[in-house]
Parts: sequence; structure tokens; C-alpha cells
Amino acid sequence: MSNCGLGDVARDVSNREGARKYEFSKIWIDRLDAVFADVAPYYDIASDVASLGLCSRWRRRFVSSIAVRPGDEVLDVCAGTNGVGIALLKKQPDIRVIAIDRSKAMQEVGGIRARARGFEIESIIKDVHALPFPDDSFDVVTLQWASRH
Repeated sequence: MSNCGLGDVARDVSNREGARKYEFSKIWIDRLDAVFADVAPYYDIASDVASLGLCSRWRRRFVSSIAVRPGDEVLDVCAGTNGVGIALLKKQPDIRVIAIDRSKAMQEVGGIRARARGFEIESIIKDVHALPFPDDSFDVVTLQWASRH
């Protein structure tokens, strides 16, 4: 019989997660912005090539599952280059989309992409771990790509 109780296991897991969080936070602060700034101009094409076209297919499938009505307020979290927001506006042009993303470069590309299609997406550059909105501010909130990164 092991002397290791459930409390010991929980403390061990907590310590490991704390260590991961600490180590990743250095990368998050020091390197992640530079990585996304570097890839922003070709991010969408590279994602499609690397996924053999699956990224576009996943986005279409994701957007097809979202019900939006005229006048809806939509928040796209970790919006990147606004692929989801643009697809939602194509589906229902009479909605308001707000994109929040940490990467200014990705949102700059996303803004260009949206305007090229005749859409306006409001962009907020902020760490999404603390959203700057009160509860119940939106009719729809999307988060598609963040879990991949």
C-alpha cells in the first residue's frame, strides 16, 4: 500500500502545473508576439497548406454551427486574422463583430482582410485571459483557434 495520499497527488499536480505556467509565461511575454508578428502576413495560407486544407474546412463547419441573427453582437476571442468574424459576417452581414486578440500584427492583417470584403470588425488588442467586458455583453462568443496554440 502506498503512503502517497490523494492530497499528495493533488499537491504534486499543482506544483507541476505551477512550474509549467511559470515557464510558459516567459515564452508568452517574451516570444509569442514576435512569432505571430512574423507569420501574420502568410498565416492563413500557411495554415491551409500545413493542414492540407482542413483549417478552412474546420472554420466553415464551425461557422455553420453558429446561429446569428440581425443585430447580434459577436465577440471573437483569439480572433487572429478574423477568419471566423469574416465568415460570420458573410453569413449574416447585419451583425457587429468585435475581435479580441493579443497580436496586433494578426489583427492588422485581419482588418485588411475584413475591409477588402466590405466588412468592418472592431479590434481590441489585449490578453484574453482578462476580458474587458461585463457579463452578458454579447449574443455570441466564439473561440475557435486558441486551443490549437
